[in-house]
Amino acid sequence: MKNGEIIKKSVSKVNFRLLPLYVIFAAAMVVFLIKLINIQITGADYYKSASSVTHTRRVTVEPVRGEIFDRNGVPLVTNACTEALLLDYEAMPSRASERNAAIAKLSGILRKYDCGVNTVMPTLGSYPHVAYDDEALRDASVRSRFTRFLTRYGFGTDIPCVELYEALFGKLGLLDDLGEHVYDSETEDVIIRVLYTLDVYDFAPGNPFVLADDAELKLITEILEANCRGVYVKKMFTRVYHYPEAASNIVGRIGKIPSDKIDLYLAKGYSYDATVGLDGVEAAFEDVLRGEDGVTVITEDEYGNIIESHTEKEAVPGKNVYLTIDIELQQTALSALEAQIKKIVAAAKASGEPDSGEKADSGALSVVSLQGEVLALATYPTYDITKLGENYAEYSSDPRKPLFDRSLFGNYQPGSTFKLATTVAALESGTITPGTVIDDKGKYTFYEDYQPSCWYVRGHGKLDLLEAIGKSCNYYFFEVGRLTGIETMNRYCSALGLGKHTGIELPETEGVLAGPEYSATVGEIWVPGDTLQAAIGQSKNSFSPLQLSCYIATILNNGDRYKATILYKTCNYSGSDEQINYPKVTDSIEISDRTVAAVKQGMKNSKEWTSDTKNYKFDVGTKTGTAQTTKTNNNAVLVAFAPYDTPEYSIACVIENGAKGGNAAAPVYDVISHIYGLDSNGAPKK
Repeated sequence: MKNGEIIKKSVSKVNFRLLPLYVIFAAAMVVFLIKLINIQITGADYYKSASSVTHTRRVTVEPVRGEIFDRNGVPLVTNACTEALLLDYEAMPSRASERNAAIAKLSGILRKYDCGVNTVMPTLGSYPHVAYDDEALRDASVRSRFTRFLTRYGFGTDIPCVELYEALFGKLGLLDDLGEHVYDSETEDVIIRVLYTLDVYDFAPGNPFVLADDAELKLITEILEANCRGVYVKKMFTRVYHYPEAASNIVGRIGKIPSDKIDLYLAKGYSYDATVGLDGVEAAFEDVLRGEDGVTVITEDEYGNIIESHTEKEAVPGKNVYLTIDIELQQTALSALEAQIKKIVAAAKASGEPDSGEKADSGALSVVSLQGEVLALATYPTYDITKLGENYAEYSSDPRKPLFDRSLFGNYQPGSTFKLATTVAALESGTITPGTVIDDKGKYTFYEDYQPSCWYVRGHGKLDLLEAIGKSCNYYFFEVGRLTGIETMNRYCSALGLGKHTGIELPETEGVLAGPEYSATVGEIWVPGDTLQAAIGQSKNSFSPLQLSCYIATILNNGDRYKATILYKTCNYSGSDEQINYPKVTDSIEISDRTVAAVKQGMKNSKEWTSDTKNYKFDVGTKTGTAQTTKTNNNAVLVAFAPYDTPEYSIACVIENGAKGGNAAAPVYDVISHIYGLDSNGAPKK
């Protein structure tokens, strides 16, 4: 056989043997080609649908809140950063079984780290040993929320606690198809408490639930690695109070938006879960401290895995607020009040004399510059603002009322400190001159039906105005008040700020300026005898310590009344000044230099002729007031200015049940000594 035939025959034989493989390969290629076409074309809608099972949510990024400092840059309230775990409504499973499983998974991890969940259900223990928390239900808001919950689920308000839980097991999907419990009792309890809290706090889009507000890194890491559904981590800034007692009445608190103000804040662009100032400086300067929210957009798949996240809008930090308060002076004022009150009580008990101050237990002191800057607003007793939540019941039941800010809301009769206002009205109206002499005969007998007596019942004899102020002669001012008339008196008193808001940015009392106008509002008729009492600071006259400070400052300013302010300036987050708060005159009435000089000299006389004030060496002006509150108790009141020649500051102090005006002198002198670096006697420190 020839070589060519052999080769041809061999090739034909090989091709025949491989033919089945060729066919199989070709068939496979056709199948794969069909599959590819199906995937790319006919199956496109399916895979497009599958890939689109994602969820995008927008998370509000709360800005860093501005911090609060005193006038010297001393921090009063600053921020501490913590990590919080939150539940997002839109990312939580909608099916009850999946939702419960997600909460159970979370609770297991949280228990591992001894981290409690922020729930508010008013029950104690776990099923079947569960009972209502009667103490919690005494709170009206807690009780109201619980009642709404019961009504919404169709339960009567008298349902026993165990029966409530048994009913909730079914309603909340905690039983399987055979009616058996899906989870252990501890986990069931957590699920019920969480779902209750979500319900009563309106868990909804834009209103996430804070599971834990100060979570440690290990806990956060484990929860994220466990891929817990609906959970995300958010940086939270908690407030650090550096003077939790001395400045508690000033700085205020932050918290969730009160239910009665939600619409107001939503209209301003706040989210449901925003943190806002609730009172004090935090509330007064909310717009400055707040900053602007940012927004983060998060995209998740159907299993809660984060596919993408990006910042849509950066948060803008809030501005820092610098107050006019001098925190060291504030501390001095508070300590001085406490020490003097204890001293008054001790002295009264030692003397054994009734009604000599043994009931003294509270007071207030304010310091303002003549241009309206408030340097101190001390109120005693005070409270620790960092423990307000845990000690609220104790504070609110304390008969001394530590939560009541007496410096701004205390309405006190001014007593003889009001005689300075009567003096201004009488001099400026031309009713008297500084040299006008009146003979104090003890009993004032101008009216037949009302004949009050001077505090010095034998009478001071003949006095001019400056002597009358110095000796605080009631008889003299009975006559001056009658001659001046209540209308003229009140025209000047009103311009001096008595019975008016001071303008401070914090809430305050308006006070009461006694007169026919006020009497008409309470259904009383003003009679001539009322004018006599009003002229010496009695009748219905009542003002706050801050108002008393501002009124003295207005006299010393020749009738220019400055707006009281607690704001010194604001700064942006980098520390640059944004706004300086300059003094502002809100009202003015002309008071001559002669009148100012007479008031100052009268107050100097008062200081030098009063046993409790005369030994203080620094040159100041003071006026005491002993304001009768009951037949047996008097408040101690004192107003002052310093220094005498060139006044810079006006001070007012009230001690409740302090027996006599001179008892309010020591705290006032302590703050003056602090300002000017003097010892307790008013002498320069060596």
